Amino acid sequence: SKTGLKFGSLILQAAMGQRASKRDGRRSIATPGSSFLNGAARPESKAEEPTTPSIKVQYPFRCEDRSKIPDELLEGPFEDFGISEDVYATFYLLARNATPDMYSISPFKNPDVLYPPSVQNSTTWIDCGNSTAVAALHQKGLLSFPSRESCESAASPAFEVDVRGQTVMMHTLETSTEFYHQVFASGNATVFLLRFICCTWVFSQVYLQEFRSVRALLRYHDFSRWFLPLKGEEVRNSWAICIPIIQYMVLQCITIVSFLVICAFDEPFDIVMNSLAFTFIAEVGSVFNDPLVHRMANTCIKDLPEGYPVIKYLYPEYQLSNAVNDDGTYTDGGWYICEEEEKAGLLSDYRVRHNEAAYPQQHRRAKFLEILIFALPAFCILLGAWHSHCREEPNAKECHLEHLRFPRFDL
Repeated sequence: SKTGLKFGSLILQAAMGQRASKRDGRRSIATPGSSFLNGAARPESKAEEPTTPSIKVQYPFRCEDRSKIPDELLEGPFEDFGISEDVYATFYLLARNATPDMYSISPFKNPDVLYPPSVQNSTTWIDCGNSTAVAALHQKGLLSFPSRESCESAASPAFEVDVRGQTVMMHTLETSTEFYHQVFASGNATVFLLRFICCTWVFSQVYLQEFRSVRALLRYHDFSRWFLPLKGEEVRNSWAICIPIIQYMVLQCITIVSFLVICAFDEPFDIVMNSLAFTFIAEVGSVFNDPLVHRMANTCIKDLPEGYPVIKYLYPEYQLSNAVNDDGTYTDGGWYICEEEEKAGLLSDYRVRHNEAAYPQQHRRAKFLEILIFALPAFCILLGAWHSHCREEPNAKECHLEHLRFPRFDL
């Protein structure tokens, strides 16, 4: 069905509400009762939104034919929830809604879905003939071998000096220290406090906004797997569940790298600017989603089967015309519902009304993802600090694994 096809993917998420089943869609050209004939399917006409929909019986929802409304959709109580309007959610909707008779999610077959959109530097002056100085640089990892030849190949001749009546060539060794080598390696109490504040800032953004989007998308995935079969649709493109997982992995990487970079700098200005940069990176999905949604909401699906009206890829806003035809009749087979209805369905492509107890909530099993987003960045900070300390003092006792003690558990 058209409605089912739309619901699965980001692109069709908006189209879902305005579409009925294939049977309704094919007759809709001759009969004005189809869910395809709505405001979103009329790009050229200036028809007004239907204002007098028919309500034929005393149900807490609208319908033309009660037999076309599955009983499972009426089991309350209901609540509304939405998914974030970012590129991950949009891509998910487009992928889930793609069906063979509507459109392909592959950009090679359907170009419409393609929317191209060192912490420290130091200079060291060294006499490569001084074996003690060369050995010290090798111990710090700045030279590959503790030899004069290795020193002269890595450093550049700078100037000559007179040392106790002998001319000595001094060399310049320029090195760059990666951020993961400098975690908590320097800084006073003020710098440490600033690092903590900036890390908290970045994490609050990632957890309270971006991770919340991941959970909402996983919740939407559970709803779609229950809702599509009730509308006579096959659940397709199950690989779309990978999209919120990829989003989560990106957020986890951003959090870990931002923490390490913030804790590696010791200049307050650098710490603050890097925290701002990582905050923006975490929001990229939302920033670039607006032009994507605008484009897909104004692009018609091409090469539809005969009998299908004009349909857009997305319908991101709630409209009465999503569920009501031009003549005021209700689209019983459609995916979209009206605000006042007590029935499960789509209010828009990004808003859902449902009863959480009516279907399995598989997303709750992903509780470990929430635990990981707290634990993994903290572990990486501790590991980075240990690595940086041992790089500076490789002979320290705590830097040798054989001296580390781990708790033992007797079974």
